[in-house]
Amino acid sequence: MINFNKNKLINEVLNKYYETFSLTLDTADFVPDEYNDKINRYIFKNMKRHFKKIDKEDRKFQRKFKKDNKIKSRTKKKKQKIKGDKNNGVLHNETQKDG
Repeated sequence: MINFNKNKLINEVLNKYYETFSLTLDTADFVPDEYNDKINRYIFKNMKRHFKKIDKEDRKFQRKFKKDNKIKSRTKKKKQKIKGDKNNGVLHNETQKDG
């Protein structure tokens, strides 16, 4: 199953990253390279951290979704079984009344 919310969050993080990175490009001409490298490492580290958060939340969502889906399918099977038992009982009682 594709989690569209995760894709939306990833796009949001990338947009923030590119926006921040573009601001550093404007200063690349007059700021020392060491400082720019330090800023770029910091930006990239934060981007990785946000991706890890997104992955963690996605794993939680997927587990919850699978668990809920399992519960729904079990209750559906139970309802079908109960309905089937009732129908069999009704049919069985009707045939006994006739005979």
